[in-house]
Amino acid sequence: MKILGVIAEYNPFHKGHAWQINESQKRSQCDAVMALMSGSITQRGDFAILNKWERTQLALSSGVDLVCELPVAYACQSAEAFASGGIKILNATRVCDVLSFGSEGGALDPLNNLAKFLVAEPPEFKSVLKEALSAGVSFPKARMIAIDQLLGNEASTLLRTPNNILAIEYLKSLYRTHSLISPLTVPRQGCGYHSLATSDYLSASGIRNILKDALTKTESEKTTLSALSRSLPYPVEKLFCPLKQNYHLDGDERFLNALRLQILSQDVYHLKSTPYVSEGLEHKIRDAVKTAETLDELVNAIISKRIPKTRVLRILSNRVLELHQQTLATLQADAFFPYLRVLGFNKTGQAILKKIKTHSDLPILTNLKKSESCLNADQRKMLYYDCRATDLHNLFYENNYCYHRDYTQSPIRRNECHF
Repeated sequence: MKILGVIAEYNPFHKGHAWQINESQKRSQCDAVMALMSGSITQRGDFAILNKWERTQLALSSGVDLVCELPVAYACQSAEAFASGGIKILNATRVCDVLSFGSEGGALDPLNNLAKFLVAEPPEFKSVLKEALSAGVSFPKARMIAIDQLLGNEASTLLRTPNNILAIEYLKSLYRTHSLISPLTVPRQGCGYHSLATSDYLSASGIRNILKDALTKTESEKTTLSALSRSLPYPVEKLFCPLKQNYHLDGDERFLNALRLQILSQDVYHLKSTPYVSEGLEHKIRDAVKTAETLDELVNAIISKRIPKTRVLRILSNRVLELHQQTLATLQADAFFPYLRVLGFNKTGQAILKKIKTHSDLPILTNLKKSESCLNADQRKMLYYDCRATDLHNLFYENNYCYHRDYTQSPIRRNECHF
């Protein structure tokens, strides 16, 4: 059995994801697909529109054989941490043969060359990067400036889009870990990552925008949902029905209230321990929390030339998780190895799990009540934050309250997905 690995958000799973899987299997000749999927919070710092089991069902119905959770200590962090955490887990399974990821052009060599350069970090690169940072621009912008100056516009352009940035981070992690996994990139189909434009291949952002519009404007529900039918590899009702039944429209308000309670009830310096908070940003955040009436207002009051929206959202999500910089550093350390948290599988996925058990010492979690005891202290700490993220997603964005669902929910089996 040749296994294709994918690291993804599936927020939600759409036609572009299905195309990536099908095309990658054709090119790689892999006959099984395992996905590491963000759980409750995404890489941009947003809470996912559906909970992780609902998104698992959609993935299993659309070509994925095994869905496992990418821990929030990797999933809700920088592109580098997101990629390195996923590669670390796939390496540890010792069964993943090919890693598939999207990119703008679908050409591997230019991405490979840039990734190798960034891993090497030659002295001239460090010097130009430092100079650009001292001019007051953000790190991503400074890195683009340095690459443009040293390697040219063609190379620096690769760093302009989220798909290419993640692709390069995957390749960097594969090189740094001397991984045996072969990289495979396919071109992104349809709209850009954040695009809201109409297309047969709508972006996940565009799909979420349509779904939320349908939830708030019931008179146009039929019209708005028909716009999605061409962009999903499954009936649109399978996405919209659970959302309509369980999505809480005032989730952002609940999130904001939780932030107010946490931030204003403690000394401002407590914020300094939150990942990505530096240069006195804790004062700006606390002042903004005092006056912001909506989550969007809060975020917009904090962003600046050097602090993009994604960084602010990650700060706020890590804050509400009470995940501190020191703890995060421990969980992201090269010497630390996590676990494989199983969210769902079909018959082929079950065979993948059996193969992992044979080839790897990686703890496989299917029943937390039974398997939590096999984890070491740091692994249990990582699991705590995954479970906390699930609880917060449930409290903020779901109508049906379910305390500690991670301990009561069994992995989804394909025959339970009534599609």
